[in-house]
Amino acid sequence: MLNIILIISIYFLYRPYSWPIGLESFGCLLSLILIATTVLLLWLLKDKITDDLQKRNVSIGLIFGLLWTVEIGINNLIRPSLTLRDNIDDIFLAIIALLILITAIMDAYRTNKFLCGVKSGFWTGLGSGAIACFTALILIVFGMKYILLDPANIKEWTDIKAGDNLSGMEEYFAYQTFTGAVLHLYLLGAILGLVLGSVGGLFGKALLILKK
Repeated sequence: MLNIILIISIYFLYRPYSWPIGLESFGCLLSLILIATTVLLLWLLKDKITDDLQKRNVSIGLIFGLLWTVEIGINNLIRPSLTLRDNIDDIFLAIIALLILITAIMDAYRTNKFLCGVKSGFWTGLGSGAIACFTALILIVFGMKYILLDPANIKEWTDIKAGDNLSGMEEYFAYQTFTGAVLHLYLLGAILGLVLGSVGGLFGKALLILKK
């Protein structure tokens, strides 16, 4: 719910020349509808697709997501070089993916259910992605000055501003960061979690077979 409020704030705070129906604004509204629909569906189906174990995994995923918060903080507050930044991003992604995979393997092994591993991966991934998304949205709404002070962003803006249709640097990086936030929620959260959950489910079942 907080993510939805932040997205609405971004829509009204950062207004490119094409606002309110331009490409960036439309993408923001579309993401708002998509996230709101996802929240509504998960709430309506919560009794069918979750149990005590998966509710626990949502909490675990939120804890995993704090690693994304650390990664975002490093990139926007410490601001290492682009090469080092890429390496740091890869390390955090690998750690979070490994944690999700281990959770899925353990749950599939304990319950002897492949589907349990899939669900575990999905819910932990979604939880971690939600925290990453929330952190990025908070940064856009309340910490734009830190984004604008990034030397890499300053150089990027200098290189592209001549052909840019946005009204300023703030609008450009608001929507660039916003895109990353949504991708973390769905691509590096739910979808990656689903893939890792499937792999973890298979590994968990395989370990049981080997044990027997």
